[in-house]
Amino acid sequence: MPSHQSPSSLRGAQRLVNGGMNKFSLLRLVLAFAIVLFAMAPIFLHHSVVHPIDNAPNQLLHMRTSSRRIGKTSTIETVKYELNGKEVFNFAYEDEHTSNITMPPDIGGAGRSLLLNAIQKRPVWDDEIEPEFEAERCRRYFTNIKRKGNSYSDYKERTRRRVFLGSLIADDSWHTLGAIAMETYGVYAAVAFVESNRTQSGTPRKLRFANGTAEHKILVESNIFGPNTPVLMDYFIYEGEVHVHGLVREHMQRDLIINLWKKAGMTPDDVGVLTDADETLTRDFLRAVQTCDMPELNPETQNCHTAKVVASSMAFEGSPECMTTGKRWTHPDLILGKCIEGIGDDEFRLDDSQRKRKFAWREREYTLKHGNYSGWPEDKKTYPLWNPADFRRDQGGHRLYYEHVDYLPFRMGHTGYHFHNYFGTTQQLRNKYKTYGHPILGADNMTVDALHPDLDLMVDCVLGRSMANHKYKSLSTKLEEFEGRIPIAYGIDGYTIARHMELKAMLMDDERGHDVTWHDNPKAKDWVGKIPKNTTESKVAK
Repeated sequence: MPSHQSPSSLRGAQRLVNGGMNKFSLLRLVLAFAIVLFAMAPIFLHHSVVHPIDNAPNQLLHMRTSSRRIGKTSTIETVKYELNGKEVFNFAYEDEHTSNITMPPDIGGAGRSLLLNAIQKRPVWDDEIEPEFEAERCRRYFTNIKRKGNSYSDYKERTRRRVFLGSLIADDSWHTLGAIAMETYGVYAAVAFVESNRTQSGTPRKLRFANGTAEHKILVESNIFGPNTPVLMDYFIYEGEVHVHGLVREHMQRDLIINLWKKAGMTPDDVGVLTDADETLTRDFLRAVQTCDMPELNPETQNCHTAKVVASSMAFEGSPECMTTGKRWTHPDLILGKCIEGIGDDEFRLDDSQRKRKFAWREREYTLKHGNYSGWPEDKKTYPLWNPADFRRDQGGHRLYYEHVDYLPFRMGHTGYHFHNYFGTTQQLRNKYKTYGHPILGADNMTVDALHPDLDLMVDCVLGRSMANHKYKSLSTKLEEFEGRIPIAYGIDGYTIARHMELKAMLMDDERGHDVTWHDNPKAKDWVGKIPKNTTESKVAK
């Protein structure tokens, strides 16, 4: 058990100031936080709830926008939501219009306010190491080792480990990208993105973040990930035939991330975090990765047998107000550079014959789970290096890390976030499910609900319908009442409800309606969750 348990009610950046600090240190952090607030003064956000949203999925929710000038360049932007002509919610924020960054035109008031916060120049408020505070932080994080129980981290004075982020990117929402940037602001040594001209299933797509575009300027040139965090971009342009099984195109694309990490100066002593663009570590756990004494990240003792650290991530389905309970996403993944193919010693690199195919994962005899490394020479002092495909699969040994919390029976709090199914339009969402990793034929002719059980849960959450027949549930209260750690971006006043209302308006306006759900899909018969007795296959669009 840890010697000190942190309060569970702290929110966002405020959680960085918790127990175990002397008065002088606390004063310095308070002053630093005041500087942050001053730096963000151009953006003031407020909202008011005039009337609660009724559960009326068949009525239309209208959105009205207005702008009022309050200075030479500043305006107050207001978004109002009306149900049957009656205002139910309004959301307002100040925009100084002094940035040379052009905002995407289709992200709505909630997305615009989030992005303005994300690109706002500000100091990195938690950059200074306070040993007493870091020791308290380290004692909160643990992994469960079979037959040994929970193993908690400890603090050892050191300079912060350098951590590098790598991710694929495509049509990901700015609601997701902005939230991840705010969560990790100023922490990563470098951030690498790779975009492809085709989806994983081979469908052509236009490059969204090409050099010279407004999207590229926001992602790469705005310092959105921190004042000293470079963002590197590369493009996977490949027209050859690819074996779709196992998402090989995706693994080929991820291989370019390693090249970008090398270009940014990654060494065997550094740490690589490999993600999809809708995943992130919590900021607190990311700081723990930099300072805590985790055996998996010690280059002097790590032999790459059990190299991967895995986050236990809280999932949000489409909206900040639809946090899934009873379900965890086991990504992102992080590995010491010493064990990463292309960064570690090539003596321990597997050749293509020892993998399923080039760029793919290992043959069974080189895995821990399936072969106990039986094919690896016993005289090798280090086990096989991990390529990007290994990174995302259960190949070698790994450790799943949790934050010790008081509000859960087994104290296994989350260490990451998964912003799942965030999108700007229902058309974009259908295109994702039709053309990406696990394509669904006929997605254009199906209701959003029928595409996937996660989407069915999202629709029920947003429209206020019963979730009794779902395998998992959404949080039964507002996010602000949740006891645990939430994304820093979700502390922006009014943002979570504004995004929820925008999503509700999109779903209510969708021409396919919501009469057909996942439970009406024949595939639901194989789903573990409870299926209502009156479902019929004939209702699903072919």
